[in-house]
Amino acid sequence: MNLDEIKQYLTEKNYDAMLITRNNHFLGQDVLETENRILALTGFSGSAGTLIVTPEKACLFTDKRYEIQAARQVDPQTTDVCCGTKETLIGWLQEKFPGKAKMEYNPWCLSAQEADTLACRLPKLKLIAKPATENLEPASVFAHELRYCGIETTEKCRQVTEFLHQHGCNACLICAADSVSWLTNLRSDALPDTPVVRAMALLRADTGLTLFADGLSFPLDNSCRILPLAKMEKEIAAAKALTFAFDKQNTPEAVRKMIEKHDIRTLPVTDPCLGFKARKNEVEIKGIVNAHLHDGIALCKFLYWLENTDADLSELDIVEKIHELRTQQPLFYSESFPTIAGVGANAAIIHYQPTATANAPLEKNSVLLVDSGGQYFNGTTDVTRTVALGHPKQEMIEKFTIVLKAHIALAAARFPRNVAGNVPDVICRNIMWRYGLDYNHGTGHGVGCFLNVHEGPQNLSLHGSAYPLDENMVVSIEPGYYRENAFGIRIENLARIIADEDTDMLKFAILTMAPLDKRLIDKYLLTNEEISWINDYHREVCQKISPYLTEEEQIWLKEACSSLS
Repeated sequence: MNLDEIKQYLTEKNYDAMLITRNNHFLGQDVLETENRILALTGFSGSAGTLIVTPEKACLFTDKRYEIQAARQVDPQTTDVCCGTKETLIGWLQEKFPGKAKMEYNPWCLSAQEADTLACRLPKLKLIAKPATENLEPASVFAHELRYCGIETTEKCRQVTEFLHQHGCNACLICAADSVSWLTNLRSDALPDTPVVRAMALLRADTGLTLFADGLSFPLDNSCRILPLAKMEKEIAAAKALTFAFDKQNTPEAVRKMIEKHDIRTLPVTDPCLGFKARKNEVEIKGIVNAHLHDGIALCKFLYWLENTDADLSELDIVEKIHELRTQQPLFYSESFPTIAGVGANAAIIHYQPTATANAPLEKNSVLLVDSGGQYFNGTTDVTRTVALGHPKQEMIEKFTIVLKAHIALAAARFPRNVAGNVPDVICRNIMWRYGLDYNHGTGHGVGCFLNVHEGPQNLSLHGSAYPLDENMVVSIEPGYYRENAFGIRIENLARIIADEDTDMLKFAILTMAPLDKRLIDKYLLTNEEISWINDYHREVCQKISPYLTEEEQIWLKEACSSLS
């Protein structure tokens, strides 16, 4: 149905609204363009959004990252756009429907936590569930080999089962695709940039693991019991004597309704795979470091090419070149997300992506923001570099240097164990605040190992996850500055959280290996400690990457990484 057909449907049913999310029944995961209902209905391509349709109009709710993008993509004649915190989804519904009202939603595409929030904050709003699962495209499943994942599935199941016992449970329904992928050591080609297996799993202490999936071709030697999603309720009912761990945030409301229908006893326990998955094991760490080495080789070759080519280039040329260079690296599988390559004003659109119809030429005396990453069988990468084109304006140099100061403040910081991600976020953002600046996104996100490039439970954000940070988690550090219709700057490295040898605290070990553009650095705005950090980082990049470059590239990298002082 299009928007007009939905409005007619609501009128015929005498409903007041329909709630539509970007999700399919695998909450919080990537979706194909053909599965993205919000894209189809509004033209908005961002990764976060909820749409409310009434018989009169539609309203799209997204966050501040997409303020410029949503305004460009969405037709204001058909759909209002609400970004940020001033007008929230709950507040809008409370104002729109102060009395009794009816709203239809798909309980497969809304978490139990979200459904509870709506019911609590809007007690007069009747939520009408209309379950519908997507017919997903067929996909092939393959093993993530032990030399890359480090731990056998049987051992992972033992760890999770022990965790369940410690929390008074003997069963768990795991609904997050990345958790199932980690637990089973399986990956798939269902999505172009994210090799998760789109399946759910029932883990019972007495009978082991059962997967529920549609349209997937599993390897012949797979040891898991596999059933279609339609069989899940029957399996839940058969486990009635067990006590289930129940994660409201990661479980679709439709699944909770099944559990309640069969009077299954539950205890509130966070998805037990999350913590194990976030803390990378020794084999994963070794692989992730190696993946970043080879990703750094591709990045340095790209930066050399960009600086030394005489061709007239466009944003799509940038996308194509960096992809070409990554494909030459060992163990490369795919991009980890569609490359962001924005020049000038396009760089101010936080998640801008060039297309055949929106492909700007590189303009002189400006900056180019390139945010890209790779999926390697042994790790996932994500890096942003902002590069000078010609002679950038002094304002660009000043803002770049301030963003760099913020980045260094966190990259060099120590912080206590068991703190949540809001603490490191403030360490970084505080530098920006000193200059009266800020950015409309988190400071960092968790990263999987040949899984999601954005993967919790950890993140670095003012209003993000309360999950405590711990050793061997991988996160991004990516402050930025964006001036609409002018330019944008972001500096992103991935880092591993490690123990500080001199204290009982934690710190970051940078994984990303690519030089920062010194043409955009005003060293007179930097402290001696910040200059030392940059010099040390560049020295490491040069030492590790140079052996893999041509003689001309080595000469360029030596200069790009030469000392600031």
